[in-house]
Order: sequence, then structure tokens, then C-alpha cells
Amino acid sequence: MAITGQWKGFGFTDIGRIRQTNQDTLRIDNELGLWIVADGMGGHAGGDVASQLAVETIHKYVADHVSSKDHPDSQDWPTIIQSAVVHANATLRKRAKAEPALKGMGTTVVLVFMPDTNGENAFIAHVGDSRAYLIRDKKITALTRDHTLLEERIQVGLLPKTTSSSHPLGHVLTRGVGVESTVDPEIVQHIFQPTDEILLCSDGLNKMMNDDQIFEVLQKNTTQPGQEKCQALVDRANELGGKDNTTVVLIQGQEI
Repeated sequence: MAITGQWKGFGFTDIGRIRQTNQDTLRIDNELGLWIVADGMGGHAGGDVASQLAVETIHKYVADHVSSKDHPDSQDWPTIIQSAVVHANATLRKRAKAEPALKGMGTTVVLVFMPDTNGENAFIAHVGDSRAYLIRDKKITALTRDHTLLEERIQVGLLPKTTSSSHPLGHVLTRGVGVESTVDPEIVQHIFQPTDEILLCSDGLNKMMNDDQIFEVLQKNTTQPGQEKCQALVDRANELGGKDNTTVVLIQGQEI
């Protein structure tokens, strides 16, 4: 069942210059209107397994509900998306319990789901520090807030808002998929315009560049196709050190 043909995603992932494996996973399903980025937690056993399993589980869960005879109403989608992430959490924990070598594995997740063709009923869900950005009217705006100790302390006023994400607490996640027995994804609804671009990324991108620098790369490549924009972002992250795996997904409206 086709959900959207007016929005199209492009993606690129790279191991970077330091890591020995790529623990990031992306999924682009333009027909379903679902785009996902997951970043297996660095240093945890089976980070690559965790990100792949989470993406596969979430994608299948949403696809099954879209194709069901009882098609959900728009107000049901947040519950379904939440259930998809919760199901992924349980799936990861079950797999880790069955395979001791994978004990402690976990992953971040950020996704965009558009259950209609015009982007006016779109949802963003995330757990961890993989991000979503909106590019509109020649500026970039963060659509997600990192689930880290750094962000928590900024929110309660213990650290200034200008604190760099490279602060040591910026690497301490407060939420992850597969880490605890429960998971609480943050889900928000957005209205997108046909000229918008939506960027999903693992923290390998924003470790190397701040928001303005990310936007600068996109602006320099504004006439390039979506896939080339994705590669330009990853290439720039690697030029600046490539300290982590870097994954980006760029979702474009029909008028881009």
C-alpha cells in the first residue's frame, strides 16, 4: 500500500576515519513514507546488531499496521509509533538474553513517518542523540533534543545553553533502545511544506560540525541532487576528523 510518493529520501553512511566497524543503520522507504537512522551505542557489545535489529523491527511494525485492513486514524499513529519502538526495545533485549555476547547492546533511533502524501500529518520520534533537522527559508532548525545528561542539565539551568555538544556529558545518553526494560520515545507531530528538507543524522555528523556548519555544506550544494548532498555532509565530517560513523538521511518535498 503506497502512502506517499511526494516525498523522497536519500541516504549515505560511512565508517569514518577512526572506528573499526560501522554501527549505524539507515532505512529509506519512500513508498511507505518512513525514514529511520539508528546508531548502535559505541563501546557496547553488538552495536551494529542493535541498530540493524531496531530498524528492521520498527519498519516491519509500521508497515504491518499500514497494510492492515483496519487502517489507523491519524490520531492513532503516535501510539503505533511508540509501540513500534517499545517492540524494538523488547526484541533487542530478548536477542541479548539469548546471546550472551550481545549483552548490553543498545541503539539510538530517530525516524520520520508521513502517513499521507502532503506532509501535513508527519511524525518524528527519537530516542538518544541521533537528530532531526528542518531546512526551511534558508535556515536550519533542530526538531529533536538530545537525550543526554548534558541536555538535561542545560534544560534545568545547571549549564548554559551555549555549552558545546562536545562537553563530556554530551556523550552520556539518558535513553536508548534495548538498554533498559522500558523505553520512552519522544514523539512530536509536524506540518511540513513541499519546499522543506528534513535531515536525519547520527551524532557522527554533529560531533564534527555545529548546526551552522551543517547548513553551510547544504547551501554550498543546494543545486545538487539529494544523494550528493548526503555524501557532501559525510565527506565534510570525515575531512574534519571522522571520529565516528556518520549517517545522514535527507528527505525532500516534491518542489525541491
